[in-house]
Amino acid sequence: MMHFSLPHRPHECSASCAGGGAGLCAHLLWGFAVLFWPLLGALNPVSIMAHRMIWTVVFLGIVLLAEGHLHAVKSAFQNRRTLISLFFAAVMLGLNWTIYLFAVTTGQIVESSLGYFITPLLNVLMGRVFLGEKLSRAQGAAIALAFCGVAASVIAYGRIPWIGFILALSFALYGYMQKTLRMDAAPSLFVQALMLMPAAVLWLGFTEEGFGIMGYGPWRPVLLICTIAFTGLPLLLFGYAARHVTLATIGILQYVSPSIAFVLAITVLGESMKPSDMISFPVIWLALAIYTYDALHHLRSIKEKP
Repeated sequence: MMHFSLPHRPHECSASCAGGGAGLCAHLLWGFAVLFWPLLGALNPVSIMAHRMIWTVVFLGIVLLAEGHLHAVKSAFQNRRTLISLFFAAVMLGLNWTIYLFAVTTGQIVESSLGYFITPLLNVLMGRVFLGEKLSRAQGAAIALAFCGVAASVIAYGRIPWIGFILALSFALYGYMQKTLRMDAAPSLFVQALMLMPAAVLWLGFTEEGFGIMGYGPWRPVLLICTIAFTGLPLLLFGYAARHVTLATIGILQYVSPSIAFVLAITVLGESMKPSDMISFPVIWLALAIYTYDALHHLRSIKEKP
């Protein structure tokens, strides 16, 4: 059995490296997920979200049981403040999933990518305002570049891209809650999914014949189980990353998944690309390169210290 829990107080460099690696893997999975969700297009977005919640509970329940960490779940339900924070995070997660799946299944991946490009800016702002996180000059320049790229995309739309902004705000708030929760990633996510599971079961029971599993061919149950690879697993990795790296680093990593989704939307799924995207997206990717270089330089300097 693969173990997801790591020591609570690892060395700063190893913790940052592990957290950064976990965050990168999570966003790679989310980026390529745009090719997977259309396979479930016969289901409406809320039903797909409901199945994601149910299978996430099953997956994380198995992980926690195998590692003997179910006591953390019990402790969470005994702490009112923690429970309120977990519920708020769960609501943000459910809202984000539903809007994202609506965008993907209705051919609006480019706008959803814009939303996830805005998210890191909100992460950086929250880290600076609420947690007192500081930025180096290179990191500040990278964020400024990213802001310019996002602003160009917003102006090009000629309207408020509501899908993008809802996605950005909900996931930024979710990332902040994960950062401030004093719980390991697996039990935290398990409780969040468990809170939304009753609503998910009721929705499927009233709106989908056979809970959306039967009547769509033999591959439907397999595809629904495979949602774990794009839900429970990356969220587990993201939750670990959120606890071991700064919100600014989380923010810059979040450019990975929308970049992949954007490229796939244009090259594979046939979505149209605005002329301004030819400028804004390369600017955002340049910001990512600058920030990544500075972060690696910082980690190298920490590693070289006696």
